[in-house]
Amino acid sequence: MLVLHIAGGTVSLITGLIAMLTAKGSKPHRLAGKIYFGGMSAVFVGAVTNGIGHHKDFLLMVGFFSFYMTVRGYRILFLKKINQGQKAALIDWIITGVSSVFILGLLGSGVWALTQGEGMGAAAITFGLVGISFLFSDIRNFIKPPKEKMHWWYTHIGSMGGSYISAVTAFIVVNIQLPQFNWVLWILPSVIGGTLIGRTIKSYKLKFERTNNLS
Repeated sequence: MLVLHIAGGTVSLITGLIAMLTAKGSKPHRLAGKIYFGGMSAVFVGAVTNGIGHHKDFLLMVGFFSFYMTVRGYRILFLKKINQGQKAALIDWIITGVSSVFILGLLGSGVWALTQGEGMGAAAITFGLVGISFLFSDIRNFIKPPKEKMHWWYTHIGSMGGSYISAVTAFIVVNIQLPQFNWVLWILPSVIGGTLIGRTIKSYKLKFERTNNLS
């Protein structure tokens, strides 16, 4: 399972970068994206198995958190018309429901860890809050359709970008050690990556707005 986890992570790091650098919607982008999804699925299986087998609750919950973002970014491609009345499928509700259990657990464990003076609690709380914001967004869109036509584009970029951040974070924390400050290595990629994702989505919104105004 550890070999599967590492192999999946390596594939994800490579194909995720290819997907980001190729034209959106092109054949190379779609192919890289599918392989990336497969790689992150392997990462998830390895993380869950090792988390349970070695009693590493944090690894288990982070595994669900990162895979939730991956699946969310993939599933939104099948929900492009949710703003036009398309309904979320049962599988979408199941994904959201199961993920919420582990994401809330991640937040709770982070709060408890901080009360015990453990710095990793900050990382768990950060991931938990990010996950909860995604969960609320999904539930809101399932119940009340979004107004933006390109809602799926922004969700896809945000979710897949967040998923890739988790892969990068895993690579960093495994290869770099900062005694007493490992929690910084867990959070820093999210701060930097989240900022870049936000700027990217904002630029696309401005681009689409200009296009709509011209049309």
